[in-house]
Amino acid sequence: RADIDPDNAWARLKVGIDAGPAYHFGKLKVSGIETLPPDFVGRFNSIREGSIFRRSELLKLQETLQAAPQFSSVMVSVDPEMADPKSMDINVRVRQAARRRLGFGVGYSTNTGYRFDTSYRDVNLFRKGWELSSGLRVEQRRQAIFSDIFLPPHDARYRDSFGIGLERSHIENLLIETEAIGVARSRKHDDIETGTVIRLQHEETRPDHLDRSRYDTTTINWTWVQRKVDDVLNPRKGRVTEFQLGGGVGISVEANNFGRLYTRHQHYFSLSPKDVLMLRAEGGATIAPSREGIPQDFLFRAGGTNSIRGFAYRSIGMDEGSATVGGRYLLAGSAEWVHWVKPDKGLALFMDSGDVADSANTFENNFGYGLGGRLQTPAGPIAVDLAWAHREKRPRLHFGVAIAF
Repeated sequence: RADIDPDNAWARLKVGIDAGPAYHFGKLKVSGIETLPPDFVGRFNSIREGSIFRRSELLKLQETLQAAPQFSSVMVSVDPEMADPKSMDINVRVRQAARRRLGFGVGYSTNTGYRFDTSYRDVNLFRKGWELSSGLRVEQRRQAIFSDIFLPPHDARYRDSFGIGLERSHIENLLIETEAIGVARSRKHDDIETGTVIRLQHEETRPDHLDRSRYDTTTINWTWVQRKVDDVLNPRKGRVTEFQLGGGVGISVEANNFGRLYTRHQHYFSLSPKDVLMLRAEGGATIAPSREGIPQDFLFRAGGTNSIRGFAYRSIGMDEGSATVGGRYLLAGSAEWVHWVKPDKGLALFMDSGDVADSANTFENNFGYGLGGRLQTPAGPIAVDLAWAHREKRPRLHFGVAIAF
């Protein structure tokens, strides 16, 4: 109602709102399940029966189910016209995807050379909704074979997995052969991902022309990552922050106990619609009397694409004979400016710096700087960089994908 008084130039407004009763979520009703377990969809559902209706919760459930490889299409809806306001059922209609998939790929990296890989995936192993992911990757400097089984989520929060893997690499005159079996638990909540991995691993290392070392170790590693960027595949602003906390217990004569800390932060600044500044800092420390008897995965080496450009992949570390092995401390940083000449093509200027040492007091700066090109693709920006290593006085070409992982 509006009461208008033109002589005194005022109006009095009265508004009555009848929004009806508050709606609450009811039961989850699923259709389209053929060979998956009946409770499979419910394990992805974080909506509690009886909670206040929010459309954002429906959209979140639909996005989560669409990301599951078991489904080719998903539709999540409610019908408020036919529902009891105190219990509005959630209708989920799904269509199952092909159960098995075989893939092949070829590629090239300036870090590890030419690559061929093959993968096999079964998203409904034993008709339990378990996801089997296995593969073989053959690169010039590294080879790996693995098999992992991922279980359906627990209460839409945790996801457990277990697996086995073998890897062999020969990089910077250091031969590493690793066999490992492990279990993991991961969780994703909004833009934060956490994960805990426990592994029993056997590692053999041999620098060229030196004796072989063998370690049997039980390790644990916890990871916390927040990706708060506008676009993971093409970040223009935001940040990516990562923390790792881990350690290991030696179970063979040559293996030693240790602890490990690692952190990394990348920040993206949108200077203009065409200009982006990226700053990166990372550091790590392995807590032990010496580096002897510690698996190389829990030590640090630097150099190469996504590290200190201008230097060969993993060439910055500790010298052992003619080989470069991991050290106990890492400190590195990077600054990069990208100007997008066109929406999908850009130019970059960058400078990287850092070092790996066995003592926090012996760091030396290894500078690498140069320029590069960027090409935007559906998989993220492809980066081709020509870097100059200040210490080595020589250029080096790097090729990689510049995404916020």
